Amino acid sequence: MNGLSGCVLMPNGGRVSLPVATDAAPAGPLAMMLADSRSEETRRAYRNDLKDFFTWQGYEGPSREAVNRFCSLPVAKLAYTLNGYKADLLDRNLSEATVNRRLAALRSLLRMARRLGYDCADPSGLVGSEKVTSYRDTRGPAISEAAKLLEAVDRSALRGKRDYAILLLLCENALRRGELHRCNVSDFDPAQFRLMILGKGKGSQKAPVTLSKASVEALGDYLAARGNPDGSAPLFTNAARFSDGEQRLSGRGLLHVVNALGIKALGRPLHPHALRHMAITAYLDATSGDVRGAQRLSRHASLLTLQRYDDNRADLQGAATNLLSTLLKEGRR
Repeated sequence: MNGLSGCVLMPNGGRVSLPVATDAAPAGPLAMMLADSRSEETRRAYRNDLKDFFTWQGYEGPSREAVNRFCSLPVAKLAYTLNGYKADLLDRNLSEATVNRRLAALRSLLRMARRLGYDCADPSGLVGSEKVTSYRDTRGPAISEAAKLLEAVDRSALRGKRDYAILLLLCENALRRGELHRCNVSDFDPAQFRLMILGKGKGSQKAPVTLSKASVEALGDYLAARGNPDGSAPLFTNAARFSDGEQRLSGRGLLHVVNALGIKALGRPLHPHALRHMAITAYLDATSGDVRGAQRLSRHASLLTLQRYDDNRADLQGAATNLLSTLLKEGRR
């Protein structure tokens, strides 16, 4: 999207530059919906989901014409369109979570249009979401496998110093890759053993994470090898482009680092989030299920999420089943 039509003052006091609305670029409601989200990951997901919808409608994407026509549909036509799109998503055998996310993106677009004064129907209740069973494997690799990852790094080279520091921060602090790749050098305070991170869903308020001595030393070694860059520089940079002015290592780049090390050390690709799962599960194992301590480590807002980790770790359902099996055997004697 080229050009800017100006800046909008957001409720948090910041200013967001909006793209020009052209036949090939998003119109007002979509531009404002994207600007309303702080997370680049969320904005990317919205763009992809809405592109799928408008392509299904026969457009090349969420153009000005497409967005305006959709947001101006009368309620009966809007309900018909939303339910038809949902049926198509289900016919494609997409997961319930994907179907719900794409419908949620459309509801968000319509609600933003209403806020901007469009003659737009209220999307609430026009299309139902799919029921989702809240389960996922939260165990991650074994901590012994994480140790193998660290041992596989060649720390004699600059890239290796970087990768070793990344692995330690992920494994010891259960960081999300988005929290890590956005850090700048100024966020690292070796004297206080602290790293300031922008947590998921926390707005612009950074929060401190206490680091281990090993992580502080690894970060110090890496930054010294980079020539102790200025505080405004990214904490982690793309090692292949140091000569291009310290380009920040992206979230995708961080994923590539961990994937490559997983293949090298364990014979399989590995996602950074798996190391977060490992850290939380290993802590729960070592503390016999200290859920509150795990909440401090993981920075999850709800203890219920940590309870899921603990249930998966201990397989409480399996233990209950085995106990009942034993009782049944004893009852038949």
